[in-house]
Amino acid sequence: MRFHFPVALLCLAVMAGCASAPPASFRAPALPEVRVREITTLLKSGSYLQALQNIDAFHRDGLSAPDIETLKTQALDTLTKDFNDATSAARYDDALRLFDSLNAAGVPDRAGEWTQKSLLVKRAQSEEKAGDLVLALLTRLRILGVGTPTDDDYAAALTLAARANNTPVIHALAASMSARGMTVPAAPQSPPPTFAQMISGTVTIIVDKGIKVQNGLGYPDGVIGSGFFIDSRGYILTNHHVIESEVDPKYKGYSRLYVRFSDSPVGDRIPAKVLGYDATLDLALIKVEVTPKYVFSGSRDQTLLPGDKVFAIGSPAGLEKTITSGIISAMGRQLQQVGESMQVDVPVNPGNSGGPLFTDSGNLVGVVFAGIQQYEGLNFAIPYTWVEKALPSLYKGGAAVHAWLGTAVAETSKGLEVTYDLPDEPAANADIRAGDIIESVDGVAYSKLADIQAAILDHAVSTLVKVGIRRGEDHLTALLCLTQRPDQPIEVALKRDARDNVLYPLFGMQLKNVGSFFWKSDYVVTRVTKGSVADESGISENDPLTIQDWQVDTDKGYAAIQIVIKKQKAGFLESAIQIAAYLETNNFI
Repeated sequence: MRFHFPVALLCLAVMAGCASAPPASFRAPALPEVRVREITTLLKSGSYLQALQNIDAFHRDGLSAPDIETLKTQALDTLTKDFNDATSAARYDDALRLFDSLNAAGVPDRAGEWTQKSLLVKRAQSEEKAGDLVLALLTRLRILGVGTPTDDDYAAALTLAARANNTPVIHALAASMSARGMTVPAAPQSPPPTFAQMISGTVTIIVDKGIKVQNGLGYPDGVIGSGFFIDSRGYILTNHHVIESEVDPKYKGYSRLYVRFSDSPVGDRIPAKVLGYDATLDLALIKVEVTPKYVFSGSRDQTLLPGDKVFAIGSPAGLEKTITSGIISAMGRQLQQVGESMQVDVPVNPGNSGGPLFTDSGNLVGVVFAGIQQYEGLNFAIPYTWVEKALPSLYKGGAAVHAWLGTAVAETSKGLEVTYDLPDEPAANADIRAGDIIESVDGVAYSKLADIQAAILDHAVSTLVKVGIRRGEDHLTALLCLTQRPDQPIEVALKRDARDNVLYPLFGMQLKNVGSFFWKSDYVVTRVTKGSVADESGISENDPLTIQDWQVDTDKGYAAIQIVIKKQKAGFLESAIQIAAYLETNNFI
């Protein structure tokens, strides 16, 4: 797992050779009959949601054909049948996905008596019956955000929070219920947990990778990290990068996972297994057959501000049961592919990764995931809000699967402006274009990248969503069928598209080719995204440049480009510069 330091901290490699990219695919405007045949083929293959997406684009393009409405009815009939089958079989995750698709397609009445809330209630009951109290509580809290919640909805959530011993949620619900004028059941008063109690809820994670041979000598190889219990059944949360060798199909070496408890004798450890992992959010859920003495819990309703005091527990450099404290330095750092990170000055070191970040009252507020050793006090954590987003996928087991639109956007004064569409993904297939402004998803307006990323995370793959876009003065809606987000969108883009097109989402500069001579091409910069690598390198619109060399290093996770440029900001004096960017960009939704 790599995360995105500011551009000034990116150490550039010396470039050697030139990596070329395949040419961009070109799709000529299809005749209506051809488009109808494509839709028919999708229906025959069972891809009725993609067919509905294409039918929507067909109408949006102003086309007409005799059979198009018949095809739409066939697609909707299949969608309705699948929804009814899912509800009959009590597959409520599928039912919710298909209900959302019916709603986006504008035919919610096809769901009959079912509503989003009634489906969520059924799912919560199913999760509670299976003993998944953490998931059931998350679903109960989601119900409170659907429509107008009733007193019974709050009471059910409070009862479940008490069963799960989630004190932060109990307090948040009690405050909301009091504000509504509801009678709040008296809860037994208990003091905040002690540090000794919280230490008992943390573990040291050990990944034994056998012996590493260097210069003819063998050395013990492994990873030390931290983790903490979030479920009384022995479920432990940690970072994906700590246990990566356990789940990475590219890793062919020896790897065994163990945990050591805070009160274990020196050298004692027990086996553990990975249940679920999320490379995008850098989280993993592992399990041991032990009943923990303490379980951490958090709440999405906590208000955190720079300056608030926080604590961390972990095993820096293998020194177990280490407690450190500090303050929140900043919120909203965009260091990962999705979401935001919290910057803290709590001292952390290798071995702290995966440990809990919490307040003095014991409320979990994040998961420590990184520190920059050469910069004292520059450390980061994943906020609990994003941890909560990841938990349902982690509990399902295996690799987390996230949905996406397949487009890169930039926060501009106009709104969320599309900078790039990955070929053959929903946004490109729905003809969303660079320069379009994404205004809403399913009727909810968004202007912040992290907010729309969070909204998409709430949807499953193969769900229809209605996206509102602004193109010039026109306001349009597009029906998109969400697909699976790849682990590395830029790497996929470089395989599917021309290099010149990928420069925009990667470096933040859009180029126009104005001529080529042998292996060199001349360009003019037509657009620069504020805050991007190009912007911080002093590149401006209308700057002429020539690309001299280009390199992509997937192992180290960066791309670098050498250019000769005449910058306006430098009086058009010619200079040769090299700029680099991490392949794990954070601008895709």
